[in-house]
Amino acid sequence: RIYSCGNEESLVTVQTRTHSFQVDLGKLSECSDYFRALSESRMKETTEHLIHLEHIPSALFHSLLEFTFLQCFDVSEEDLLEHIEMGSYLLAQPFLTQCLATLLKVLSPQNCQMYLDFSRAICCEEMLHTIHRYLSTHLLELPCLTRSLELTAQETIIRLRSSGTQRLCALKKENLTARNFPQLEGALYLYSFDENKDDVSWSREARLPFVADKWCFTTAVLHNYLFLIGGYRQKVKRGFEFQMASFRYNPCTNSWVSVAPLIKHRRHFSTAVCEGYIFAVGGWYLDTLVAPDSSTVLYTAVERYDPWTDTWAFVSSLPLNDFLFTMSLSHDIPLTSVLHDCIYVTGSIQRTGEKLILQYSVKHDSWSELLPTLTRADAEIPSLYFFGATDKLHLIGGNNHQNVVTSFCVESRKWEEVQATEKITLAGQGTILNNEVYMPAAEQNSFVRLNLQSLSTHMLPPLPISSSYEALFHLFFPCEAYNNKERAQSL
Repeated sequence: RIYSCGNEESLVTVQTRTHSFQVDLGKLSECSDYFRALSESRMKETTEHLIHLEHIPSALFHSLLEFTFLQCFDVSEEDLLEHIEMGSYLLAQPFLTQCLATLLKVLSPQNCQMYLDFSRAICCEEMLHTIHRYLSTHLLELPCLTRSLELTAQETIIRLRSSGTQRLCALKKENLTARNFPQLEGALYLYSFDENKDDVSWSREARLPFVADKWCFTTAVLHNYLFLIGGYRQKVKRGFEFQMASFRYNPCTNSWVSVAPLIKHRRHFSTAVCEGYIFAVGGWYLDTLVAPDSSTVLYTAVERYDPWTDTWAFVSSLPLNDFLFTMSLSHDIPLTSVLHDCIYVTGSIQRTGEKLILQYSVKHDSWSELLPTLTRADAEIPSLYFFGATDKLHLIGGNNHQNVVTSFCVESRKWEEVQATEKITLAGQGTILNNEVYMPAAEQNSFVRLNLQSLSTHMLPPLPISSSYEALFHLFFPCEAYNNKERAQSL
């Protein structure tokens, strides 16, 4: 068989296992570094116009020629491994890329280990990367397989989950309105917003994984999975009751699964993601969605979630003593943050109104106080809105006249200058990214972005539903090129 581009002088004979082919070496060199190196050398094969590849099956080499010269690719799953091995050996990158695109379509929990072992056996980094991409897409769906990998491979596939397009996301974390209100359907969706696009509107992503008219959840993002933790109202024989529930959303596949619910029935609690775990801190008993009163007691019990075993366990409780947290329907109680390998909680000392930070060491499972406190003489902050971290801890609160922003350096144990900003009522669960805080602004029916350096504010577009009590967070979504391929692929 002859594969020519019209220049007979560049034709060489390639002898494979059972058949020989006359091929245009120049064209083949464009698609294979192996043949390019041969064409640029003065080796006997090129001077005699005869290349010996008797160790390569003729059918495999024919597939390479059909793809290179005629753009025809017809390789079955049964023959995929040997085609990948040949493409890797001949350094035929375009052909290998096409083989790996096919591999990505046929990978499954049942065959993944076999393909992984083969990629290691032939030392094909491109194939290994393709399998790592698959494992990254299904990281927590395949816990036994991913946890069996060496540590560097685990770190690689976790890092791959943070590739693609990062978007600001929002969902209604609590709904108190009775059933059948006009916007109920719209409130049951996760929304995303790409700040890098000219389109300034929110996009619907996935529908929330429950059917209810009233619910209360707190969110957490771990390994680019969204965890929705809390409960919702369901009808029983004699009225209604709250069902504890937790769900995990995978933006890579646009799918939800149920995961283990909390041990305690919590409402308006905070979450903290630290050292590969999710911690549930504070909140009060979730039974009805009425406002808290003088009898409402904050939970001191802290729970830790292991995403690999899908289990919750108690850890050291909050050391409240005379610590005071103002019960509110506007925020999760208490506000928490994470910096390095520790969790931080802030609240007020009951006797003096000073702001105090508690530090929880995940490694030692112990709590301690961080002094000094922020006194009322330093700042009048009766309401706390947000507590987050960059290289230090940032606290945002407010009083009747203005919002207040300050920060605390953990290393130096010093509060920094207290600064006043525009009065905006902030409610819900915020997030921080690149020195900018994102918070729901209920009175404006929108969201505000606050730059922590300049203290400038910018209003983001409103959701297509009425805002009241939302959660904001960031997720990475697959690049457009993979949306139809990987997000549609399910286990």
